[in-house]
Amino acid sequence: MNLKTFHIFFVTVSTLMSFGFGGWCWRYAEVNQSTGFRVLAAASFVVGVALIFYGFWFWKKIRAWQDNSNGPGAAAMIGMALLVWFLGQPAAEACTTCYGEAEGPLIDAARAGVFLLFGLVGVVQIAFITFFVYLRRRAIDAANREFPEP
Repeated sequence: MNLKTFHIFFVTVSTLMSFGFGGWCWRYAEVNQSTGFRVLAAASFVVGVALIFYGFWFWKKIRAWQDNSNGPGAAAMIGMALLVWFLGQPAAEACTTCYGEAEGPLIDAARAGVFLLFGLVGVVQIAFITFFVYLRRRAIDAANREFPEP
């Protein structure tokens, strides 16, 4: 799998996970009347829509990559991601027998762990974005700089 195919796959999975997390937050907010989870759901939906726009922008930018025969096409990767998502979703929903009681310190700790991991992933993504913006600025500065003739 080349880097472009992996990127399309990663953006697709990230979009699906963003909408899935938003749906979970919204459902939890409706049951428990929690404003904080409604805000998380709205933010997750906004990120999902932004990822859709980014995915189409990236797809348009690299249209010529389909001539590459090093691996499956983007349509196959997206199809596999959707298949895994839709077939695996019911198995991922735990019932109260497996999950335990719906409230309590164990559940609160699990939620705190999930939010900590989301925070860490967000910090890493912001670091990547900052690094690539820094590299782009350096490249633009280097391209605009005039070097003296030797």
